[in-house]
Amino acid sequence: MVGLDIGRKEVKLVEIQKGPKGLKLVRFGSEPVVSAGKDFDPERIERVDQVTAVKTLLKNVKLNPKRVKHLVTSLNGQTTSIRQVKMMSASEDELATSLQLEAKKHIPLDGTDALMDYQVIGEDPKEIDKLNILLVASTQRNLDRHLDILKEAGVRSGIVDCDAIGIANAYVMQHGLPEEGADVFVSIGAVSTTLVVWGRQAPFFTREIQLGGHDFTKFLAKQKDVSYHEADESKIKEPFEALTKGAKPDEEKSFSIAVAERTIFDNLVDELRRSLRFYMKENNESYFNKIIFMGGAAATIGLTDFISQHLNVPVEMYNPFSTFHPHPDSDVDNPAKYALAVGLALRGLEE
Repeated sequence: MVGLDIGRKEVKLVEIQKGPKGLKLVRFGSEPVVSAGKDFDPERIERVDQVTAVKTLLKNVKLNPKRVKHLVTSLNGQTTSIRQVKMMSASEDELATSLQLEAKKHIPLDGTDALMDYQVIGEDPKEIDKLNILLVASTQRNLDRHLDILKEAGVRSGIVDCDAIGIANAYVMQHGLPEEGADVFVSIGAVSTTLVVWGRQAPFFTREIQLGGHDFTKFLAKQKDVSYHEADESKIKEPFEALTKGAKPDEEKSFSIAVAERTIFDNLVDELRRSLRFYMKENNESYFNKIIFMGGAAATIGLTDFISQHLNVPVEMYNPFSTFHPHPDSDVDNPAKYALAVGLALRGLEE
């Protein structure tokens, strides 16, 4: 099963299969959407850039596009809406009809371009005659653009999921949901951060935060008066206090995040805190077990400690290959960036 994450800055692919000892990583790889040496500008990314990246990636991992029969991709979170609802158990046809009506109450479905789908996530633990269902809405235009990328890359489209569900599945399908409280999944991409909150007794909630690795890099380039490329490299090489203070690594000996000037990282904390407070208010849930970091920009050195100290919740960097056998750790650079691709592939294995 192949999971393909078509990002704005980078395209990631994993192929996995079930083996006698569990999940096995068959192949993996990533390819930048922007040519080497060029600064990333999300406003200038064209479909042809993503198509070229997909083609190059398939070639690099030695995967013939015509032989990809089981593919799972996803629609970007910025262009999809997701809402958990409760519905009475019913036949598939009755459920679909009821959900069309329910979707109009919860999700913007204006215009003839709107699309709606759903995923049953199980019986409600508090009301046994009801099902918990995720309603997902997007637009035909968004889906068509996504399918055009696959078609032009020579790949046959398969299951199309959405980022938030794929991110959650990357963890939940391997480790399950907590019996009490909720886990918080935070996937930091190039242009945005996807937040998902979920637990066995806690409803699914997601929000797209318009801050990502590109914003980190722009902030650091200005703060340190260096090029975009140098700032991008510093995120994964320099101590966090040096990044936030604009100081050289050897000028600071102690870990201190008290800064006079607000940083882009403070803005991210504020957005996460605002989202969690909203969740607490709407769902009467105040216990968060941990924050699970994913995504390429999550690898910013020291960011997990910074978030944990400010939100007073344990934060861990997630390795989506942690349960795989054999363990591919030594071969994978920045495993967290493959989380969505793994979640998509796992969804395909369950179909």
